[in-house]
Amino acid sequence: MKLKNKVLIAISVVWATFLILTYATSHYLLLHNFLSLENERANRDLNRVRQVLEENSATLHTYAADWSHWTDAYNFMAGKNPDFVNNNFKMPTFINSNINVITYWNTEGQELAGKAINTATQQYTDYPKGFEKYVYPESPMVKAKNDQQGYILTANGIMVLASTAITDGDKRQPPLGKAIFGRLLTQDILQHINKVTQVNTVLYLPQQIAANPELSNALQTAMTQPNGFTRPYDKNTLRGYITIKDINGKVIGILQTTSSRIIYLSGLKIINYFLVEFLILGVLFSILMLWLMRILIIKRLESLDENVVKMSEDTTLAKRLNKQGNDEITSLTHQINTMMDIIEKSHTELEFRVKERTQELQKMNIQLQQEIVERRSVEKELTTNKENLMRVAHFDSLTNLSNRFFFNEMLTKIVNHTKRKKSKFAILYINLDKFKNINDALSHTVGDLVLKEIAGRFLNITRAGDILARLGGDEFVLLLNDIDHPKFASSVAEKILKTCAEPLKINGHEFVLTSSIGICTYPEDGSSLEDLLKNADMAMHKAKQAGGGVFQYYTKEMDLDAHQRIELEAALRKAVANNEFLLHYQPKLQLSDGTIMGVEALIRWESPTLGLISPEKFIPLAEETSLILPIGEWALREACRVNKAWQDQGYKPITVAVNLSAKQFRHSNIEQVVASVLAETKLDPQYLELEITETAIMDNVSSAIATLNTIEEMGVKITIDDFGTGYTSIGYLKQFPVSVIKIDRSFIKELPHSQDDASITTAVIALAHSLNIKVVAEGVETPEQLQFLTEHDCDMVQGYYFSQPLAETALVIQLTKINSEVERDTV
Repeated sequence: MKLKNKVLIAISVVWATFLILTYATSHYLLLHNFLSLENERANRDLNRVRQVLEENSATLHTYAADWSHWTDAYNFMAGKNPDFVNNNFKMPTFINSNINVITYWNTEGQELAGKAINTATQQYTDYPKGFEKYVYPESPMVKAKNDQQGYILTANGIMVLASTAITDGDKRQPPLGKAIFGRLLTQDILQHINKVTQVNTVLYLPQQIAANPELSNALQTAMTQPNGFTRPYDKNTLRGYITIKDINGKVIGILQTTSSRIIYLSGLKIINYFLVEFLILGVLFSILMLWLMRILIIKRLESLDENVVKMSEDTTLAKRLNKQGNDEITSLTHQINTMMDIIEKSHTELEFRVKERTQELQKMNIQLQQEIVERRSVEKELTTNKENLMRVAHFDSLTNLSNRFFFNEMLTKIVNHTKRKKSKFAILYINLDKFKNINDALSHTVGDLVLKEIAGRFLNITRAGDILARLGGDEFVLLLNDIDHPKFASSVAEKILKTCAEPLKINGHEFVLTSSIGICTYPEDGSSLEDLLKNADMAMHKAKQAGGGVFQYYTKEMDLDAHQRIELEAALRKAVANNEFLLHYQPKLQLSDGTIMGVEALIRWESPTLGLISPEKFIPLAEETSLILPIGEWALREACRVNKAWQDQGYKPITVAVNLSAKQFRHSNIEQVVASVLAETKLDPQYLELEITETAIMDNVSSAIATLNTIEEMGVKITIDDFGTGYTSIGYLKQFPVSVIKIDRSFIKELPHSQDDASITTAVIALAHSLNIKVVAEGVETPEQLQFLTEHDCDMVQGYYFSQPLAETALVIQLTKINSEVERDTV
């Protein structure tokens, strides 16, 4: 760097230091005041937002109180006004008042009425998930004597709850329970807050807070500031934060406000104007100083520098500098000339020594070349041996694909590499469907040839950077490296399914294989080798359960389902031992006279820890674990016992229908079980009806016919359930000793508007009557459906239009005593 530039830099540094000190002082004295004004304004904005939130909660409480002090509500809680819910829990009530949940609880902690809607879609829904964590029989919302209000966290978002005591209009009678009203903090409410406060406000839920480091840090600070706090977000924006806590004091959300930093920016602008003025003065000052330095010093130094350069370019080292003047620069010139004299003498001696050293190095170079040739020969041999060992350790001997060990090693490296690049990859876990049949039927030799052929097909559709490995048996895994989007994996999976399904010709045998594929992606579905392979394997088994020949992406619900399945299976085994099941009964009405001709027994599980569990959740698990056998036998025995008890109490005899699962029906001793239950309960067989699906009886037709004939000979009626969804032919239907067929609810649902469903239903009724078989339509829910079935001579109907499944005590009310009929006939 030239001397004049160094001088300029020195002057600039001094002036810059002065500017920095001036700027820092300005910030401390002036900008501090602007920041104080800015903070005061932000705190006022936070207070306005908090006030509007409190007004929203107070409005909900007032609305709940109005309903709680209503005489009609009080009479309903006292059991005197059963039409209160139907008359008042209507859609306009929810929409006009922006209410999402209304529920009434009595003083014993029982919910007597309740509804929930989605105000956006204007449809009734279930209570949002998470509502039950705050509102349950022993919760403060239900049991507290005084009114309660606050926030809760549900799957649909944050909800404001208000709980008020239900009293008569004059408050002279004791409260009969609590009315609980809920209102979601929807986007419309937040927009209302923005409009009223003129502050941009956004609500974030716990999942969003956890995923956002900025919000997580803000939450930690807000926890120590009960009234919220504000802080700068960037140069132009100021953000404020208010925590929202649920009724238990737990933080369930945070409100973020955003406002402009106009006060701060104005102060900063003023300070910058002063800085620009000082900067201009500094530039002028530096130019003046540089001009003086050049005239007095720098010009002579530049001349000395030019002469030194010319002297250095002289290869003879004989050129010297001219001396001028009598100052420090002249002294420097003399010292340079003396140094050159020394260098010239040393250069001569150095040339001689370099020549000797060069000769020595040439000899050493020849020796090194010989050693290098010998070392390369040894290294080549070692490399060959190492490659052979690596192939044996890292590749599958049958398919020449990577083996499990090498794939795991590569996957670990790719995870680390992808983490640094912040890219994505996918894992496809592939399993051949029913491959064991090939080994069992055609030998393992043919199976090995199939695996080699399939491996070659898979390899042909992979990219250069992908990794295909055989984990063992008929399991393969494909790593799709560096993909842009998880959807890319689906197109590759489709190619694998297609190429796998192409016909195979091995040793004169021709057959077709399908495969099941589980897909998971990094980093969405896991960040370690173990998690990725476990989740892909879980997704593959989900594809297997779907019937095979498909692919399935991993979802977090699969993990949850797996844990829930383990817990549910353990609870189900205890339920069988502890007799935790009960039966509900749904009436079947005869259309000709409207009388109840029978009921269908529907099993329910009332767990002491999990509550009431529907059959759709535990019956498939019972089927898989074979627990359906003791459960089904209990349901059969209980239904027969209750029906016989009704008859003994003097009620008109009706049939009770019990569903037999496919596993029950195929069990070798089903006939003995039915006979034993009838003998034990002493129920006349003509009042027992067994409902069996088409799928169960068509699995093995000859065996099914023999079993059905044996049961029918006992006097028990046989019903084909869900008729129309299976594949029963008319020829088989003639051979089955069937008394009743039930038209599946899927054909009844769209009647009479669907022409196809109407035609199918009419045809089934006509076919059944031609075979002297009665017809039951299940799932009847509307007057139009009932009218259509009546006009087309359907024998019986069953559905929510008449009655939902009822407990034993509730159903007895609808039964008719024989003595009562006799008395009316006599009169």
